[in-house]
Amino acid sequence: MPGACTPQIEYNMRRYILTLLSLVAMGAMAQSKFGYVSYMEMVKALPEYSIVVTHLDELQAKYEAEIARSEREFNQKYSDFIEEQHNFPENIRIKRHKELQELMEKSIAFKDEINRAMREARREMMQPLHDKVDEAVMKVCIDNKYDYVLNTDDRAYIAINPQSGNDITEQVKKELKVE
Repeated sequence: MPGACTPQIEYNMRRYILTLLSLVAMGAMAQSKFGYVSYMEMVKALPEYSIVVTHLDELQAKYEAEIARSEREFNQKYSDFIEEQHNFPENIRIKRHKELQELMEKSIAFKDEINRAMREARREMMQPLHDKVDEAVMKVCIDNKYDYVLNTDDRAYIAINPQSGNDITEQVKKELKVE
């Protein structure tokens, strides 16, 4: 559906808005203590990340193979139809044309289903990694008495003054037990 947001985009938008509201509220305070970290860098640092990516790549390859098979089947039927259509009575030609149209519609619906299934698989497989990073960031935040932690991914900030905030990358990596 045009204009529809995926659950991940909605989640990111909510996090971004909450972060902005928190920053505005905290900006009114005298001095805030905050940390910053690249969330995706932490996720990618986990050893499980490469396993998840491999599984997702394998799943994508299976779907792509099925799409290719389906397209070959459609192309063969279409080619046969083009070659033989002049030999058919009109009612058979119309019937075969409708069959091709239905096959094309099913192919489009299947591609949409694959996209949905891949999004869901990615979300399900990545969730444990996100949970692990969330927990590590929260622990570093609490242990260091930060008011908040900014995610530096996607440049959702204009600038971070290193004298006001602290890069907590190494602390989070230590908490995650990764290098």
